[in-house]
Amino acid sequence: MEIEKRAAMTGETPHQWGRSAALEKISDEYGLTRNERILFEQFARAQYLVTQGFQLLAEDNLTSEEWKKFRAIANERISEIAEVALTMRAKRNGHGS
Repeated sequence: MEIEKRAAMTGETPHQWGRSAALEKISDEYGLTRNERILFEQFARAQYLVTQGFQLLAEDNLTSEEWKKFRAIANERISEIAEVALTMRAKRNGHGS
């Protein structure tokens, strides 16, 4: 019944909805949906900036220019930052190569 309800909300048949849900779930090697991946990338970006910011503070090197540089890196490389975080997580969980 839950599948039928969700399918009706999207205008799909239960079969179409189930197929779409399964394809979305397996679309990422980490089992993340597109929306989950977007959220994860934002969390990974924030973690990167917090880590770099505290490191700059600890070394007494936090300047406006240094911070702008790290923000630009985080914006330009958000997918790469997230991929590194996911790979590290997989290795910690014994799923990495």
